[in-house]
Amino acid sequence: MLARQQIFYHQLVQLVDAALFAFAIYAAHALRYYVLTDRFWFDNAPLDPQFANSYWMMVVALVCGPFVLEYFGIYRFNQPRSPLEILGRVLQSQLVILFIIFGCVVLLTIRQDTVSRAALGFYFFIGTILIFSRVVFFQGWLKRRGAQIHLRQYILLCGTPKDREHWKEQFLSQPGKKFEIKAEFDLREEGLAGFIEMLHEKAVDIVVFSLNERIIPQVQEALLACEAEGVEAWVSANFIQTLFTRVQFDQFAGHPLLIYRTTPSISWELLIKRLLDLAGSLVLLIVTLPIMLLVALMIRIDSRGPVLFSQNRSGLRGRAFRMYKFRTMVTNAEQGRAELADRNEMSGPVFKVRNDPRVTRIGRILRKTSLDELPQLWNVLRGEMSLVGPRPLPLYETANFGDLTQRRRMSVRPGLTCLWQVRGRNQITSFKDWVILDLEYIDRWSLWLDFKILLRTVPVVLFGWGAK
Repeated sequence: MLARQQIFYHQLVQLVDAALFAFAIYAAHALRYYVLTDRFWFDNAPLDPQFANSYWMMVVALVCGPFVLEYFGIYRFNQPRSPLEILGRVLQSQLVILFIIFGCVVLLTIRQDTVSRAALGFYFFIGTILIFSRVVFFQGWLKRRGAQIHLRQYILLCGTPKDREHWKEQFLSQPGKKFEIKAEFDLREEGLAGFIEMLHEKAVDIVVFSLNERIIPQVQEALLACEAEGVEAWVSANFIQTLFTRVQFDQFAGHPLLIYRTTPSISWELLIKRLLDLAGSLVLLIVTLPIMLLVALMIRIDSRGPVLFSQNRSGLRGRAFRMYKFRTMVTNAEQGRAELADRNEMSGPVFKVRNDPRVTRIGRILRKTSLDELPQLWNVLRGEMSLVGPRPLPLYETANFGDLTQRRRMSVRPGLTCLWQVRGRNQITSFKDWVILDLEYIDRWSLWLDFKILLRTVPVVLFGWGAK
């Protein structure tokens, strides 16, 4: 299945599932408060407060439902699953959504006696049936659609024998029988006239060209022939080899472009990430304001100097920004760094020292509890940082990067917490290992990963795990 088709189907079934989740919530409450109580929708009796709770639950299910199904692999169309496996994944999803709803009850301080457990039980049953039926129906529809002869697409493979064999394996591995290899052709050996004759003889729907630097002129002529006859053409540029880059097609000023990205492209997930950064940083700034005022007072009492420490750090793409922290060291700490160079415990360009003598008494407490990082919420609010992302390093450290791959950690916005923070923090003494964790985050990025890192950060901060 083409990526654009997968995206279309993905978004379509997500919308359908969101609607099914919301309908299941409403139907469950209607069943509980109308059908089982002999009331009707058109009664003038006041709305039961327990039924009114169904509205905010519908919103929760609308927003969270597709995310949870995504997490449990329901939308992996190229991996057909048995009905029993589908049922298991849907049941797991339903349990998570119920857990989220009960979490909202606690966080929003909603009276638990106004939440109907019977209605939620009905929802679990109705929602499971609806989502399970949708998944089974859609999976069966994809299979039946591929098996229908009049919908089958006939393929002509053009390229070297090795390239043609590779593409043959790819098409044959697709679920269903949507594609059929009708013929194979070698442009270099048989020429354009033979190619056009093959198009007419086999009546193919799609021509797949395996492009390489030796047959670009022949492919260009063959593409013009496909255009003239209205035959769809796919061009594979496999001679440009990359390890993990995601390739996308786009246009700029009317010019077709192949775009190679190693970071997530513009999407609704990135939009939600930024909205969460804005909301989270604003709420945390307000909630922690009394704590920050107390910390500021303690710093002023403990040692002379400013309350805040600011430093130019490398942000997105290495662009400098001013990062803020509570001061944890003496005021002349930067001048004393050279004297401690022989005590550096981190290999590579990063400087870290255990029991650093420049750290003040209050500074040790702040570092242990990560309270010194709270002013960076202002950087998150300004868009210079994110809640989750690789930690920003000073400019003089990034200037000493000795490996190009180390700079790729700056291809996303830096963050307050990251995989390094929750998987060892200062216990990691090799900058190479630190970079591996950052690149793992970039390559695996999703909203779920951000959410898990934020959850794991809480005990790390509370108990000071890995802090020096």
